[in-house]
Amino acid sequence: MRENDITDIAKVIAVGPDIIEVEVSSTEEYQSRDVQLEIGSYVQISDDNDSCLVAIIQGFRVKDSLTRQDDDEPSSVKFVLSLQPVGRIENECFKRGGKQITIPPRRVEIASKSLLADIYAAVEPEKRFCFGRLMQNESIPVHLDGDSFFGKHIGVVGSTGSGKSSTVAAILQEGIRPSTDQSSKGKLNNSHVIIFDLHGEYRSAFPDGRALGVDDIKLPYWLMNSEELEEMFIESNEQNSHNQVSQFRNAVIENKKKYAGTNGSKVSYDSPIYFSLEEVINYLTHLNTEVVSKIPGDGNQPKFKDDSTLVDDRSKYYFEAPREFVEQSTSNATKASNGPFNGEFNRFLMRLDGRRNDERLDFLLAPRNGDNREYKTEDLDELLSQFMGYGDPKSNVTILDLSGIPFEVLSVVVSLITRLIFTFNFHFKKQRIRGSQELPYLLVYEEAHNYIPQSEGAKYGTVKRAIERIAKEGRKYGISLMIVSQRPSEISETVFSQCNNFVAMRLTNPADQRYVKRLLPDNLGAITDALPSLERQEAIIIGDAVVVPSIIKVSDIENLPDSHDINFRTEWKQDWLAVEIPDVIRDWQG
Repeated sequence: MRENDITDIAKVIAVGPDIIEVEVSSTEEYQSRDVQLEIGSYVQISDDNDSCLVAIIQGFRVKDSLTRQDDDEPSSVKFVLSLQPVGRIENECFKRGGKQITIPPRRVEIASKSLLADIYAAVEPEKRFCFGRLMQNESIPVHLDGDSFFGKHIGVVGSTGSGKSSTVAAILQEGIRPSTDQSSKGKLNNSHVIIFDLHGEYRSAFPDGRALGVDDIKLPYWLMNSEELEEMFIESNEQNSHNQVSQFRNAVIENKKKYAGTNGSKVSYDSPIYFSLEEVINYLTHLNTEVVSKIPGDGNQPKFKDDSTLVDDRSKYYFEAPREFVEQSTSNATKASNGPFNGEFNRFLMRLDGRRNDERLDFLLAPRNGDNREYKTEDLDELLSQFMGYGDPKSNVTILDLSGIPFEVLSVVVSLITRLIFTFNFHFKKQRIRGSQELPYLLVYEEAHNYIPQSEGAKYGTVKRAIERIAKEGRKYGISLMIVSQRPSEISETVFSQCNNFVAMRLTNPADQRYVKRLLPDNLGAITDALPSLERQEAIIIGDAVVVPSIIKVSDIENLPDSHDINFRTEWKQDWLAVEIPDVIRDWQG
């Protein structure tokens, strides 16, 4: 009898599509064996026809035992294991899914180390990707299919303190690791990762990556589309917001045509073409003070005061510095009345002016290049390169440090960069020759519940739509998502439901536990019930990329994110810290 064979004390007493029950007849005999069972252990069940199921233990119960009247000693305590089938062995290879076995099965074995190693080695060698080891036996690496893992959206969830940030770093560091040949020749591989880093944690985890903070990001306003511009500048709850939208849109389009030159006929509101915000404000200022001449022969056209010029084409005059119009009058000789938008844009213009004068938004509204020149259409390649890893120097990982971005424009920034990457890859695929090299991007959204919430609201409308579009269509164009959050129940279900792979760490909130269990592609109680009790750096992996859902110990890494918690009690026991408060205030004030 093989070492792991427990057929002599264990027999199958029930078989169903989703559960198998095994009765262990002698607790004493079981305890004398060198091999032990626990919840989450794997068991191999076979019949005489060489059909073999692999099942995972999801629970057990003690079976009642009665003392016989003619016996002084009670009979041995028995217990019943509840197992859930997870796969089968065919031609000495593990495969997901069930297979019929003859009833009753004959042999029960505890899965050996070699069987477990074979199960996790079932991934094709050239596609193997590993960032952790099996909790049940840490000598066994849990290999994933790297193409299925990164090529399909990923959800990484876990409460604060569960090791979520270091797990994300471990996944990405292993994912972008160059081959030995590439390393020896100093070559970059073709991995592309963009991390939206809400708390500035990941610079230390990727020392060779390119980190862009609020002082480095150049993201001129003219790259925004209609939704982003309107979220930035227009209050949707104002009574005349429809007039603001229509005239702002018209002014932007006309100004883009002005700067597009011969290509002006192809310009739309969403075209990534330069327009002057100052000139658009001039245009709206003219509309807001416009007075129309009613003198016969003037053709009911707006009229300037200084030289009596009649405005036959607003885009010809209104982009210039504001000029005064003739005064309103009821006299026949000077008859004039207010234009249709006179006084309509007072609050709108104040808001525009306030935004433009807010120095915190210079990276959006007044970015300058090294020559102190305003970025324009011809600089689009330079602007895109900074996010896409093609700047100087080139990098596999771009970290967008959002910690210094004013919160009121955070959603617009994330939306804009997300949409730019998607649109670039959309057009790249149109130009790409079939069979040539691809350009895959992984977009990592840290603390994603902050900008793609479950709740509806205009404030997050643009960023939700941008990310939801990638969730539904991105994989066709080589863009995948990693959604990272400590509050998964607060994230848009449209995004999370598109994830095919999950790395779930400890979750203490019952609502989050229920939500994640409902979204997980595999219903394995023995695995998912462990969510609230996982230790730091322990994670459940479920999805298309893993051979069988597993609990793993995430590998230690050298370059950690800067996300460690402060040890309050330890720090409180130290001597009093002398803080130079004026220095902190000077930094605060910029």
